[in-house]
Amino acid sequence: MNVIGIKELQTNPGKLSHLLQNNEYMLITRRGEPLGVALPFSHQLMENGLKNWMALKAFQSGDLSLGQLGKVLGKNKHATLELLGELNIPFADYDLQEDLQMLDELFAA
Repeated sequence: MNVIGIKELQTNPGKLSHLLQNNEYMLITRRGEPLGVALPFSHQLMENGLKNWMALKAFQSGDLSLGQLGKVLGKNKHATLELLGELNIPFADYDLQEDLQMLDELFAA
């Protein structure tokens, strides 16, 4: 596996381009710790997992709805929720303290 530090990548970005054009991948590090992986794009790569990973990340960041995520994954709502549970990815994003405060205000009135 090819390894490049982030500093070297900044000063020599052509090294990354060259490896990707030659269908090779590279581990990018910062201070010797893995930071990321650069992979050459291919439809086979997308179909063998990267598409699903990207869809899960988009869901986590709020860019995909639960329904959209299920469609990308080819799963129904129940199966999508099961997968999110297995991966410890919350499917609802809310502020519990805010909800408790609202309930207190409703019952105080």
